[in-house]
Parts: sequence; C-alpha cells; structure tokens
Amino acid sequence: MKDIVIVCAGSFGLETLSVIDGINYQARVDGRGDQYNVLGFLDDNLNALDGKDVKVPIIGKISDWQPKGDEVYTIGAAFPKVKEKLATMLKQRGCKFETLIAPWSIVSDYCTLGEGCFITAYSISAGAVLGDFVNVNASIIGAGAQIGDYSTTTGFTVVEHATVGKRVFVGSHAVITSGVTVGDDAQISVGSIVTGDVEKDATVFGVPAVQIG
Repeated sequence: MKDIVIVCAGSFGLETLSVIDGINYQARVDGRGDQYNVLGFLDDNLNALDGKDVKVPIIGKISDWQPKGDEVYTIGAAFPKVKEKLATMLKQRGCKFETLIAPWSIVSDYCTLGEGCFITAYSISAGAVLGDFVNVNASIIGAGAQIGDYSTTTGFTVVEHATVGKRVFVGSHAVITSGVTVGDDAQISVGSIVTGDVEKDATVFGVPAVQIG
C-alpha cells in the first residue's frame, strides 16, 4: 500500500479523493486490499475543508511543503497552467507523482499514460498517447489520439485520432475530430465540434468551431 498526498483541497481535490476511495474499494473486492493510504491534502488555504464532511485533513501548505519519505502525490486541480505550476514546483522538491485510473474506466493495455495523469474516462483506446499530468474526465479518447502535458478534457468529450497540444483545456460535450491538430494553450469551449486545426493560444466555439479569442 502506498501513502498518497492530494495537492489542492477544492472540488476537484475531493473528486480525486473519491476516485482513490473507489480504487481501494475495488481492490478490496478483488481480494488485494487497499492500494492507497491517504495522508491528507495540501492547500495554501488551511481552512479549505471547513464546513465539509471530509475525514481526511489538510496536512500542510503547498507553498512550503517538503516530501517526508516514500509517499506519492496527485494533483487535485483541473486547470492546465495550475497543474504545470504545482507539478514543476513540487517535483523540484523531490515529490513523485502517481497516475490514478478510476476502476470504472476502460483503459487499453496498449495506450501510453505519462506521469501524474488522472483518468476517470469512459474509455481510452489502444494507441492513444497521453503526456504527463493529463486529466481525462468522463471522455472517450480514440485510437491514435495524442494529448500533450497538463491538458484536461472535461465531461463527455470525444477526441478522435487528433493531436492535442500542451496545456489545452477541452470543455464538456466537445468533439475533436480525426486529423485535427490543436495548438498549445488552446481552449475548446463547451459543446464545440472541432473540424479544423486550432492555433496556439486560441479559444474556439461552435458547430463547427470557429476562433473567438
């Protein structure tokens, strides 16, 4: 069993805790025993959990935290630039990050997942390649899709044989169609269907998606 620390105690941090609970539950059902012991949250707001029915405590601030031993970490944040900032800072201090896969996900043995990914997907197909600290939330990642470091897909997203750059945020119910390339730091707005390439730093919206920012 690994000791694990969740970085950020906001709503996505609580979702991360729920996934870890699910991993442990499924492991017990399978007769393997708990896989993780949650030591607690890190958050610069030490009162972030006040008024919430959460038994796991905040054990320190992100800003001055130093790793204690063999524990692993996971980032409970969805926004790409926040993930990058936190991961870079904590890795420089020696923190090691775990990739977490919810037991209700369908993840091919023949896809590639980087360090620190958080997967609550419907499915990730064979041949898909995910970089480091990619969040996939209730999405379908098709065969051959490539998603760059720190990017996030939200609910009911579909990425089909497309190339998604670093730090891209994909809103819920969006579709990125086959052959499309999405540049670094782009944002795909909710409900958009992306049928053509998206420039770096661009925000797109619509069906088909057009650049709005």
